[in-house]
Amino acid sequence: MSQYSKILLLTLTLGLGWSCANLNAQGLGNSPYSSLGIGEFYGDAYSDNSGMGQSGVSTASGFQINNLNPALWVRNRFTTLDVGLVTQYKNITAGSDKQTNFGANLAYLSLSFPVKPRWVIGVNLKPYSFIDYQNEATKPVIGTASEALYITSGKGGINKASITNSVQINKYISVGLESSYFFGNARRSSDVILVMPGESASNNYLVSLNQRTTYSDIAFRAGAAVRIPIKKENKLNLNLGGAYSFSTSLNSENTTTFELTQNSFPLTLPDTLDNNQSGSLTIPEQYQVGASLEWPFKLILSADYSRQSWSQYRNFNNLSESLRDVNRIHLGAEYLPRFTSLNYFNLVRYRLGFSYGNTPYVVAGKNVNDANISLGFTFPMGRGYQNFLSVALIGGQRGNTGVGQVKERYARAVLGITLLERWFVKQKLD
Repeated sequence: MSQYSKILLLTLTLGLGWSCANLNAQGLGNSPYSSLGIGEFYGDAYSDNSGMGQSGVSTASGFQINNLNPALWVRNRFTTLDVGLVTQYKNITAGSDKQTNFGANLAYLSLSFPVKPRWVIGVNLKPYSFIDYQNEATKPVIGTASEALYITSGKGGINKASITNSVQINKYISVGLESSYFFGNARRSSDVILVMPGESASNNYLVSLNQRTTYSDIAFRAGAAVRIPIKKENKLNLNLGGAYSFSTSLNSENTTTFELTQNSFPLTLPDTLDNNQSGSLTIPEQYQVGASLEWPFKLILSADYSRQSWSQYRNFNNLSESLRDVNRIHLGAEYLPRFTSLNYFNLVRYRLGFSYGNTPYVVAGKNVNDANISLGFTFPMGRGYQNFLSVALIGGQRGNTGVGQVKERYARAVLGITLLERWFVKQKLD
């Protein structure tokens, strides 16, 4: 490993240690929709695919890891370290209420290395979903002059650690299998503050119902990709690809406690309603298919379709929470001006993308749709320009204004750093 890469790797390691300790608890900011299902999803796209409308199931450049399809990891002929951070700014509107918030987190940490010329193994750690919400409502207590403040909140999320095996079957076909371990927890609470007329705030009663659920289990995702030459001398290729995530049931344990306090002092002993009660949570199947036209080291045009059957979701209590199946389209383009140029900006890869579809969520009887556009750039860096800094900028909206509706406008940035090295090289002696 070069001295440059060692210094950069040490910097990343220290930075990621701080990120995991601090940013993971923050998520990507308050999200009312994360109160439904298992929360809001990060998605599988890394920085380069994020800049192409989260498309790319059928093609990979080989310079960066493509996590959308396990079969495409084999395109990375060098040992590749990919690290990503994600930040998000969001404007939330619900009726006359408005809120802005900001969040950041580790997006992914991946390492792939070729075992043999046609076999690549990769390891990956990334967040899968996050829960971060707080809702408040004030209602009168029937038959009294008192009012009650109802507060529901949630924090937590699910993470995914994976091992990917990717194999090149022949010159045109590759296959891959991702084996993942899901783990995490969700903490939800429902608080009722009884406001007594004429009394100070310290004399208010607080009734709390707290629930903590932990998740853990394994899951699998398989993929295949085909590269079909259309013109001779590898001047134009048609790429086809697909990935399938198998449905899985996560082992779950739930603990629920009840408390009644006044002025922070318990009026009764805390009561444990459920203690490590066993159950399960069902994550439904998902499939992704895509096609792309590739002019190697020049231009890529890609189009993907993805579907996940969230109507099959079941929570700890075996309820579907009225989630809907998700259907999305992803369109993207990547342009490299001139691969052999000495001009730096001719070596920068430029991306444009668009994505549209529905989310699993239904609010006030209406589907919540999501649309976004994206821009992306990959800047070569280091000696010989063998490493890369990628930036994806995404702007979008989901939901609409209306009675009982919530509209979110968001701006998201994904920063990725890619280091390439050659490992397991046999030394030759003259």
